[in-house]
Amino acid sequence: MKGCQPRTFTLMLRPHSLTMILALLSRGLMAQGPASILLWPHGAPGSEGKAGDEAVRLTELGEHIVSRVHRPSLTPYLPEGSATGAAVIVVPGGGHRELWMDHEGYRVGQWLADHGIAAFVLKYRLAREEGSTYTVDRDELADVQRAIRLVRSQASTWHVAPDRIGVIGFSAGGELAALAGTRYDTGAAGSDDSVARESSRPAFVGLIYPSIPAGLHFPEDTPPAFLLCGEKDSAIAEGLPVLYGSWRQAGASAEMHILTGAGHGFGIRDNNAPGIALWTTLWYDWLDARGMLGIAGQDTPLSRFMREGIPAAGTVREYTVSERGRAAHEVLNLTATPILGPPVSLTPDAPFGSNGAHLSIWKPSFVLGTAGSGEVGVNFWGIHNEGHVNIGFTPTSATTYLLDCRMLSAGPITYKVYDGPGEALRAQGQVRLADGHFFLMVPPAQPLAAVSVELWPTPVTEPMGLLGCDLSVVTAGGR
Repeated sequence: MKGCQPRTFTLMLRPHSLTMILALLSRGLMAQGPASILLWPHGAPGSEGKAGDEAVRLTELGEHIVSRVHRPSLTPYLPEGSATGAAVIVVPGGGHRELWMDHEGYRVGQWLADHGIAAFVLKYRLAREEGSTYTVDRDELADVQRAIRLVRSQASTWHVAPDRIGVIGFSAGGELAALAGTRYDTGAAGSDDSVARESSRPAFVGLIYPSIPAGLHFPEDTPPAFLLCGEKDSAIAEGLPVLYGSWRQAGASAEMHILTGAGHGFGIRDNNAPGIALWTTLWYDWLDARGMLGIAGQDTPLSRFMREGIPAAGTVREYTVSERGRAAHEVLNLTATPILGPPVSLTPDAPFGSNGAHLSIWKPSFVLGTAGSGEVGVNFWGIHNEGHVNIGFTPTSATTYLLDCRMLSAGPITYKVYDGPGEALRAQGQVRLADGHFFLMVPPAQPLAAVSVELWPTPVTEPMGLLGCDLSVVTAGGR
């Protein structure tokens, strides 16, 4: 992917679809991908006596459409280098009559692998193609369940965490993903088949413009769901909020997005508009928020996009309170190591102090929350090739704060500090990141009022990412 990355403002792992498509084309993986693995090496139950090769046709765009599947299989896409430990079964759509294997299968699998997530693209049997004897509830669902069990049984081989294996499905595949998320079992403990002994419960489900199944029954431990469709996909756009409500009413976590201007079947294609192409980032960030992409206390996982868009990025570790004080002392040349109060942690997924407010990082927005004795807000936005991060807070006493932001940038960070409602500029300058951290001591406004800190990439056309920041009251030393 090196050399293909456009120079854009980037906030928290936002991939660019053109870069991803160019990378896939260069690797020649659009149609075939890695070798496939049979779900049932000795034949799938219900497919006895069925023979013949799969049928493949090409659309006028050169996309591969598969039918006549009697030997269901998985095509693995494994991360190169650093892996998050998460795995996703990718279930393409096609109305249960055929499988659209490129934009809802192989491209999705490669995108996931590029972002440290093991992916397994499923070819499943089709209940509604002409002459089929298969059914959705029996055979197609069995293929999805078997795929989950198979990956779980080989978790150590594929460097996958057994409790972080999920499913993402598109259209008819989304219907199967919803069924897999509500109909599962713990496995057949006494089976001679080691795969059959594994649980078929997915850790999470992604429902992308799904055909919505009727009569779903939600178990007590229904996994969390990510739901997304386009506003022009009228029937699904009307039904998805109902499905979301049912998921939440069952006591399970769910997140829903309806994309402006999008219709049905967009998947990952090179002609997707930017507002549609960002769905992969929404999905990635949701997985990260669910704790699926890393282990707490370890380095923040970075996508290949961010590593290659910002070559010196590496990984960025979050400091403990004492480590933060020592690092600030060294970087800022303070007279003494500051003694810090408990930090208020802000991230693009949780840009608040403690009240549970949510921030969409894709639109101009301002969210306030409580932080100790004051209020904290975070504002993110990007305009064309420009963008900046704003951290605002309102102390209730004459207290100095230490701001520590974990960031990615190819160059220095320009900062501006403003006071109060009049937005008087108090200080400005440039600071280079130290091991991915930006430190700034921020005295309270005089007279006491809101304080706003703006951070910009330098120059503004450079990519920049924010992984999170911590705001700590300085109780002694280093002022």
